[in-house]
Amino acid sequence: MAAPTKIQWRWANEFFSAADQAGIGTTLLPVLYRSSDFGNKPPAPEQKRFVADVDDLISDIAALKDSTANNPQFRIGLAVHSLRAVAPEDLAYAVSSFRDIDTEGPIHIHVAEQTREVDDCLAWSGARPVEWLLTNAPVDEYWCTIHATHMTAEEATGLAASGAVVGLCPTTEANLGDGLFRFEDFSSAEGNWGVGTDSHVSVSPIAELRLLEYGQRIARQERNIAAGAQDRSTGRALLQHAWTGGSQASGRSTGALEVGQRADILSLDENHPALVGRTGDEILDSWIFSGEHTPVQNVIVGGKWVIRNGHHEREEEILNNYATVLRRLSS
Repeated sequence: MAAPTKIQWRWANEFFSAADQAGIGTTLLPVLYRSSDFGNKPPAPEQKRFVADVDDLISDIAALKDSTANNPQFRIGLAVHSLRAVAPEDLAYAVSSFRDIDTEGPIHIHVAEQTREVDDCLAWSGARPVEWLLTNAPVDEYWCTIHATHMTAEEATGLAASGAVVGLCPTTEANLGDGLFRFEDFSSAEGNWGVGTDSHVSVSPIAELRLLEYGQRIARQERNIAAGAQDRSTGRALLQHAWTGGSQASGRSTGALEVGQRADILSLDENHPALVGRTGDEILDSWIFSGEHTPVQNVIVGGKWVIRNGHHEREEEILNNYATVLRRLSS
């Protein structure tokens, strides 16, 4: 196997500067990627640019953690790409080394996204991906398993019991034809989940929540899945899980208007056509299930105003710069 590329996060300062200018609270997760498949198979030529030495990556994480220590907008964690891309010994060493510098930092890993991954993991280890992870890694409430689509009922129960949060990416999972998450079993076991965008097919959390609910309705031929047996708002149930799960996955104190929580706040336009005449939890239901145009009017991040009346103070500049870069990359 070729010597791994030494990854230096040389663009981190630019990344954090852009996030600061845009007003985006950020958890950065440098990714450990070592092999092309289960059994520590060498990376393909096109994958070598992603390969990192474990010690180098942990050193970079430590440096990033130190450089952002005084900025509450930023959090540093670790991402282990997947079981197929990281051998067991590298996984164990990376997690242990990361815990030496951050005992509560978030750890993310893609797991059981596709049936092929499940089949290959069974052939390699005799266990399914989530089953293997729960047996061989110190999975706890600081872990986030991305997708976890293809689980047995026992795996879903075990994952919920571990305290880990699942990062669901419904638009990506639909776009790639991956499958539907085992929502009923996981929810019955009081598992925690949040939503993300993954492949950036969509960058709308509302689109993710709507597709999550509708996918489960289609599969089960029932309505109001997230609300459960209780007589409550489906929109509130979805958003409450997303807020709580997002806080857990990002390692940030968000998701509630409480003392000690970050002042990350948004407000909706009550005069938006989708919300006119709505009150209470009806507003949340309409926000998720009525239309594509966002009624978000104001956004505060870390106690600072970012969006006022639907506009960012640097909106025109940001859009022009974005268009310039995209045209250059596409030319």
